[in-house]
Order: sequence, then C-alpha cells, then structure tokens
Amino acid sequence: MTDVCTGGRLRRWLPFITAAFAILGAAFALAVLPGPPTAIAPSIGVGLLAQLAATVLVARLPAHRHIGMAAVAVVAGVMQLADSPWRTLMVEQGVIWVPLALAWATALVVEDARTPRQLRISGAILLGYLLVVGVRATLDGDSALAAVLSAAGPVLGGVSVSLSRRLRQARRDRVAALARERAAAIREAREQERQKVAAEMHDTLGHVLTLLVLHANALAVTTTEGNARQAAEQMSRLGTEGLAELRQLLDLLGTSGHAPPPEVAELVDEARAAGQSVQLVVAEEFAAVPQSLARTVRQVVREGLTNARKHAPGAEVLVEIEVADTIDVLVRNGRGGPDSGPGNGIGLTGLRRRVALLGGHCEHAPTCDGGYALRASLPAGDSPSADERDGTWTELTHLP
Repeated sequence: MTDVCTGGRLRRWLPFITAAFAILGAAFALAVLPGPPTAIAPSIGVGLLAQLAATVLVARLPAHRHIGMAAVAVVAGVMQLADSPWRTLMVEQGVIWVPLALAWATALVVEDARTPRQLRISGAILLGYLLVVGVRATLDGDSALAAVLSAAGPVLGGVSVSLSRRLRQARRDRVAALARERAAAIREAREQERQKVAAEMHDTLGHVLTLLVLHANALAVTTTEGNARQAAEQMSRLGTEGLAELRQLLDLLGTSGHAPPPEVAELVDEARAAGQSVQLVVAEEFAAVPQSLARTVRQVVREGLTNARKHAPGAEVLVEIEVADTIDVLVRNGRGGPDSGPGNGIGLTGLRRRVALLGGHCEHAPTCDGGYALRASLPAGDSPSADERDGTWTELTHLP
C-alpha cells in the first residue's frame, strides 16, 4: 500500500517537476551561454515553450500516451538538429529536461498503452529519435554509438521503472488473490460443514419425528381412554411442529452429504411398525455391493419411505433393489390419502447430489396410477457412467 501511495504521489508531481527542470534549464542557459541575453532570449523562450507544451501533452493525454512520447521526441530531436543555444547545452548534457521527459514518457507508454498499436508507434518514435542522435553525432565527428547509448539510457530507465512497478503490482495482486482463495476455501469448508449437519439432521431427526407422529396418530385412533387420546394428539401436534421447525432450519443450513443410514431391512421394519405396507425385493448380489454404494442405496430407500409416509399415508410401497451392471433402486408408492404433509424437496435435492457424486442418476416423478416413484441407478464397478445409461431409463411418468 505504501508503494501504491508513493507511486501515485510521484505521478501527480512529475509534470510539475519536469516543467520546473525546463524552466531551470532556460535560466541556466541565459546565465552561462555567451552573448547578450537579449540575443539568445528568443531562442531560449521558444525552446522553453516547446518543452512545457510537450510536458502538458504527456500529462494530459492518458489515453494517447504515444502522442506525448512523440511530442517529447520531436522537441528533443529539434534541439539536437537546430543550431541554437539549446544545441550547445545538449552537447554539454546540460538540458536535464530531455532525459527526464524521455524516461517519464517511456514509463507511461509501457504502463498505460491501450493497444499494441500505441506501443509500436512509440517504439518507432524512439528509434527515430535515436537515429537523429546518431546522425548528429556522426556529423559532428563524435562517436555515434556512444551518443545513441547515452540517449537510450533514459529510455531504458523508464522501461525498467515501469516493469518494476508492474512486477510489484503483480505480486500484490497475487497476494490478494491468495487471500481471496483462502477466504473462499474457509467459506466453502464452513458451508460444507453446515450442509453436513443439515443432512444429518434431515436423515436422523426427520426420520424419527415422522415415525413419532405416525405412532402418535395411530395411538390417538386406537385408544379409548380420553386422557391417553389427548396425550397422543398432543404428541402428534408437537411432532408436527417439530418437523416444521426442522424444515425451516434445514432451509437455512442446506444439505449435502449424508450420515450412514441403517440397513434396508431395518428401514422397512421401522416403516411397517409405523403402519406402512411395504413390499421389499432385494437381489442377493446386493450383499456384495461396496459400502460406499450400499450406504447411498439405503439412503435412497429411506428417503422414498419417508416421503411415502408424509405424502401418501396408507398407500402400499414397493422397494426393489436390482444388481447387475448397475445398481437400480426403486421406491414406488400408490395413491395416498388426503392427509399428506407439505414438503420442501431438501431430501431429494441432497439425494440427487449424493448419487451424482458416485456417477449415478436419480429421478422422481408421479406415476400413471396417481402414486409416486423414486428411482436411482448407480454404477457397479466399471459399469458405464450415468450419461451413457440415460437411454435405458423408462420414463417415470409411464410407470405402471
């Protein structure tokens, strides 16, 4: 930050510094050059005005830096060629404005050039100026190489300063980018943790609360004692309110990964104990499925059973697991009763993400008989990916 502030202040003051050196050069010429001041004053004045005009062009044309460069090069070249008091000072290297203005204009061109064309034009202008210096030195009997190298010094200095500033800025940008990446990684880790907590809450509390409400409803219907029925109804109401609060909390947290669910048979037994009619068909090969895939299969089953209890109470449910080149899971329920709780889709969204991470495919839709079906397919071993299997899927809306 200090470098940035220092560079900004230097940029603001450079036009005034350059103009001050032009004025000091004119005053120096009047003081040291031979001859009456009134005789050389017009030439000195014209040269001073040209230097100040070039300084203004360099400072006031940020979108056209090559024009400022051209103005500086033309003024310096004319001072080299024209037989004037300025030429005498140039030979003695007494015009400080020339190297300062060249270095400044070069640095601005390298830093602020809008297009490659501006850079090419500026390079051609500098080459032309150096050619003028070399020709003038040859005509004077001096070493052209020495004169060109001396004139090129300020240009190389301007390039070095500009590249140094760019390098410092690149380092600052890199540090800032690393800081942003680190902050983004921290935010992502926190988000994943929140999603994991939300998923665990959905998979555990949502399942348990749903069973609690179903048992309480069953108790309220079957009991004949007034106090027991009132307590069961209160349990059902509190459980329903708890589910609603849980859904709101899950909306805030989001979902991602899932905690390991219980075995498929245990899920089915729990559903049957809660009053659901569940038919389970599991292929024998499912016992040899890797745990990473089996956990996801059990999660699909639990999500399907939970949704069937919520949205189709009393309907028959079919749970079918087939294992071949792929592991296909189907949870289908018939038409439910009128009492179905609202849903927010959080479980199905998280389930699709979980299945997709394993290279599988998950979809759900109403069936033709008014029920609903949840179906997932996971690759078993080196089986084709989900995209390659899309053509083998039967549309869920056409399930019998």
